[in-house]
Amino acid sequence: MLLPSNITSNSFKSPSNIEGDSAGLMYTVPVSVGTPNEHEKKFALVTSLSVCNKTSSDLSVWAKITNGSTSVSLLHGVVIPPNIPYDLIHGNKFVLKEGDALYVWHNDGVNPNPLDAILSYTLHVPLTTYDI
Repeated sequence: MLLPSNITSNSFKSPSNIEGDSAGLMYTVPVSVGTPNEHEKKFALVTSLSVCNKTSSDLSVWAKITNGSTSVSLLHGVVIPPNIPYDLIHGNKFVLKEGDALYVWHNDGVNPNPLDAILSYTLHVPLTTYDI
């Protein structure tokens, strides 16, 4: 029997200071095999994106979503004060579609791992096989 499945998870990273670097890749929505109809595709509901500046000075942070050659900025040089956690979504939620990738990076090229990031999401898989 095929039924939808919702998988809730987190992604923890210490992003680098390089845009698009694999260290800053928070999550990519898996792509379905074959050519599914639109209602059969996977998506992720992002419920939280938080960062913590672990340095003693301000840190600028960027975040973007990419899919192929298309990208859109979520944050562009937002200054995060030192030694505090910061919720980047501020209570809003958004959806990532199949193939969408979410990246986070910063501007500190001196301190090792000055930023921690956590992404919380629920992956919706419409066609999941269940044995009943």
